[in-house]
Amino acid sequence: MTAPETERSFAAPAAPPWRAEPFRVFFPLAVVLGWVGVAPWLLYDLGLMATYSCLFHGLVQMEAFMMAFALGFLFTALPRRTRSAAPSAIEMAIAAVCLALVAWASAAEHWALAQLAYAAIFLLLLRFALRRFLGGGARRPPAAFVLIPIGVVHGLGGAALIAASTFPDVPSWTLALGRLLVEQGVFLCFATGIGSLVLPLMAGEQPPADLDASPRERWKAVAYAAAGVTILASLVGEQLGAEHAAPLIRAAVVALGLALGGGTWRRPGKPGLHRRLVWLAAWLMPIGLAVAGLWPDYRVPGLHVLFIGGFSLMAYGVASHVVFGHLGLDAAASGRPAAIVALGFTFVVALLARVAADLSHTYFDHLAWGAACWLAGSVAWLAYLGPKLLSPRHAGSEGA
Repeated sequence: MTAPETERSFAAPAAPPWRAEPFRVFFPLAVVLGWVGVAPWLLYDLGLMATYSCLFHGLVQMEAFMMAFALGFLFTALPRRTRSAAPSAIEMAIAAVCLALVAWASAAEHWALAQLAYAAIFLLLLRFALRRFLGGGARRPPAAFVLIPIGVVHGLGGAALIAASTFPDVPSWTLALGRLLVEQGVFLCFATGIGSLVLPLMAGEQPPADLDASPRERWKAVAYAAAGVTILASLVGEQLGAEHAAPLIRAAVVALGLALGGGTWRRPGKPGLHRRLVWLAAWLMPIGLAVAGLWPDYRVPGLHVLFIGGFSLMAYGVASHVVFGHLGLDAAASGRPAAIVALGFTFVVALLARVAADLSHTYFDHLAWGAACWLAGSVAWLAYLGPKLLSPRHAGSEGA
């Protein structure tokens, strides 16, 4: 988010950089949590781990890695949007501890504890957002932000179902539906809702109007709410057996939401490789869902188009944009830094390796190569931007 995009004229209440710009904390934490979630595939293939857990991998990636990126963005953007205070030290600490607890408890197979920590993150985020948007004189969010609380509902519901599945005599569908809600529902809503604000700004377009700007914006909010409910209904429908139709419905909803709200039907109007990567990720999300719906036997590789090429590539691309804008790295924002080139290349190779794994006779070797490439790209990104995030010399230029 560059100067006009985040209102440089706003003089935020005084706070140290790590609180005024929480992405400084949560983006590096997200990278580390991503390593925790992906490394087991490489370690298992190398013989350094005796077992592997698909449940651990999926939950850590979505409940810790992706949530850390989401918190870094929302904890930074919401106070600026509403002209309110930065998150408190206690809020930052609780969020960071809960993210780490999700990863540790999942590794220890304390699934109920992991879901309790995950639910606590959402409750903290809800409290944080409501106090700012309901405060006197606060700006209203754009219409698409109605998808954020709907995404929270997906997360809380999924956490409850996964936790319930750990008790005896609980039907197996609780875990299956809980995973659908957590691994897809949350970030399909978040990506579509937040994308309506971020993608136009990244592309050089005007940001969306506030929710209360006109009756048209309120009708847009109704439409976005319907999209969120449709995503939820499709996940329930898939659990009930609609393996073809449900993913295709989600693909259509996400493609329309990102195209009409985020403007992904046209290429970004500004230079910068990270913008192109986000644009690519926005289209790989519905493509992955469509593959899963059209070929249910190839559902898992198709969904990894969504996870690797969609969610994770978009997270790193948007995070790059936030860091470039807040730390005044204008040349990097409009160019092709080597680390961003490496990120894009390695993530695409990781995606191809994962998709090819199910067609090969060397399944785990493909997973290991994919994991190694994904890890290499994230290492390059953190090596490039990590020192800038942690250095007080790179102070934000927005008065926070």
